[in-house]
Amino acid sequence: MYLRCTNLCFYVFIVSCFICCEAKSDFTSKSLDRKLKILGIFPHPGKSHFFVIQPILEELVRRGHELTVISYFPRTKGSKAKEPLPNYKDISLVDENYIVNEESVDLNNIRHLPIVTLLMELNILKNRGQISCDNGLRNPKVLELLGSKEKFDLIFIEKFNTDCFLSLVHKYKVPFVGITTCQIMSWTNNHIGNPDDEANVPSVFGHRKKPMSFFDRTANLLWTHIQNILFDFWFNWYHRVPAEKLFGSDLPTFKDIAKEQSILLVNTHWSLHGSRPLLPNVIEIGGVHLPSSTKPLPQDLAKFLDEAKEGVLYFCLGSMINTSSMPPAKLQAIINVLGSIPRKVLWKWEIDDFPEKPDNVFVSRWLPQFDVLSK
Repeated sequence: MYLRCTNLCFYVFIVSCFICCEAKSDFTSKSLDRKLKILGIFPHPGKSHFFVIQPILEELVRRGHELTVISYFPRTKGSKAKEPLPNYKDISLVDENYIVNEESVDLNNIRHLPIVTLLMELNILKNRGQISCDNGLRNPKVLELLGSKEKFDLIFIEKFNTDCFLSLVHKYKVPFVGITTCQIMSWTNNHIGNPDDEANVPSVFGHRKKPMSFFDRTANLLWTHIQNILFDFWFNWYHRVPAEKLFGSDLPTFKDIAKEQSILLVNTHWSLHGSRPLLPNVIEIGGVHLPSSTKPLPQDLAKFLDEAKEGVLYFCLGSMINTSSMPPAKLQAIINVLGSIPRKVLWKWEIDDFPEKPDNVFVSRWLPQFDVLSK
């Protein structure tokens, strides 16, 4: 618990030092003592992505800074009642035309052919990025903010599957911190000059593991460059459309804006993802989102875990993937294997019907992941 609190304080300290020392800003030597106005831009509708950075945003508010946060996850009434944080202002992207996580990944649509699968994965990212751009840059509350005279000292922005919100960085012309809530995408490395190290670090989409053979390294090199080309000329060709409608056709390329990034915070840690070369301004923050305390488990779940003297296996593919959409043959194979192991199994399952559930398996639409794994 102490270590988690210490890690959060360290990362907030790093960001605070940047805020006060950024050379391109007009901050004076008295910046340490003044309140800063920070704009946070998190347009991806994945809850797990936003929850990585939320603790840092809230901690900056506690330290006296003023935040305006654009996201699909405004603070709930319960959170506000527990801790008001009056300097934390939400601009919610949620509207009646788009339901968060509505378009979950259907595993039946995934084809396990090397090139086809990779292109399908990129196409999913491109389409989701396009939805984020269209919804975010046309949102009435966002347009109201852009039409106001409000100014900011710093911008936090998620670096994931689209760069269209870098147009806001260009508008406000202030330093910005990029945040990658998963492993670094190759195009993010490409934009800031961070090495991909294709001979040693497998691509996020390459599905290769260390140690890589000569063939794997060659394929990894080629695929990394193909990804970068597809992002710059395919993704951005679509994602620039709403940005240019808002800011004009003379908007600089997203890549040129991205080069001005001062710091990149990455939700990885060498102990899990392995060592890799990183520039001094690329900082791993893996684990920063973990809370310092746990909550009591639901009674039925607590009883199931208490009876698991031989240990528990936790099986979950995340909030964006429907495990229940898995092809029947593969699903049955997993059920057979998990049902045969000498330990209990927790399984996140999205529908009421579960075919031939083994006695050692506990299924639920939602599981308090951190509270479970902390036991």
